[in-house]
Amino acid sequence: MCLIDEFGEVLFEGKRETHAGQIKDILRPFGVEAVQRITIEAGVGTHMVRELQSQGFPVYVAEVRRASKFLAIRRQKTDSNDARGLAELGRVGRTIGAEVFVKPLDCQNLRSLLNVRKNLIQQRMKLDALIQSIVRLHGGKLKTSTGVGRLASGVEDQLEVLRADGLDVDADVRPLISIAEDLRSHIAAMDKRLRAAALAHPVCSNLMTVPGVGPITALSFYSAIGDPSRFQRTRDVGPYFGLTPSIHQSGVLARVGRISRFGSKLTRTHLVSAATVLLCSTKAESGLQTWGLALRKKVGLSKARVAVARKLAVVMLHMWKSGSSFDPART
Repeated sequence: MCLIDEFGEVLFEGKRETHAGQIKDILRPFGVEAVQRITIEAGVGTHMVRELQSQGFPVYVAEVRRASKFLAIRRQKTDSNDARGLAELGRVGRTIGAEVFVKPLDCQNLRSLLNVRKNLIQQRMKLDALIQSIVRLHGGKLKTSTGVGRLASGVEDQLEVLRADGLDVDADVRPLISIAEDLRSHIAAMDKRLRAAALAHPVCSNLMTVPGVGPITALSFYSAIGDPSRFQRTRDVGPYFGLTPSIHQSGVLARVGRISRFGSKLTRTHLVSAATVLLCSTKAESGLQTWGLALRKKVGLSKARVAVARKLAVVMLHMWKSGSSFDPART
């Protein structure tokens, strides 16, 4: 911890446990009411941030990547130098746009649940690929399916081929199948619970009326935004999710690159998936789909779905802020 005054003079330096009470004990001799800003790096002590904010303290949560560039000014990376650097960032860096929005508790719980689901799906896919490679190695064929029980039924007719090739099926394959099926059951139960939560939520149920947007995308968007009023313009949500091109300017040179990929990767992936469904699978016609299909002919599916994902984010934020329903005629 490092406490400095308005001129950058160090008033206190030391180590403390990550608890709000520890911070208040240090600030009390200097006058708690005189505190201008408490700067904390994102990902450290979210519970402490919420407690300090609930008590009226002006807490500034610094975005890690941008804060690290500010901290890199010092030659030696130590805990004391990082604490001093964060204190200086809070004093002089009020306008550099490195602040992280601390989500409400219900949004944070949803984010945790969605991240658990993502990791379970990744583990299921790895197991499917492993089982499939074992079957193919011994001359069999296997099509993996996400449905509960389908993997086990699909691999049963391949077990005789594996046994004939000398593989100990019960020791090598069946445990993997059992784990993969358990993951499928757990993911299916989570999806059912998330769908019920989305339908019961007034904001998410309204967002789900947008073509291509399902319960996962609606919950992901809602939990990532948290408070729609922090966006003065709805078009600012595109850069927030890293769905706009990065720009590098230097003198007379200006280069437009790929999308910046800032913000939540999870929600960005969900938005792009929803855009892909809108362009490739949705039968209900809308102005947004027509615009996306026309763009697809010009620039291809890969770029078109990113552009549609950005448009989806703008439309969804507008619906949330205005309380209006989806208008198929508008783009």
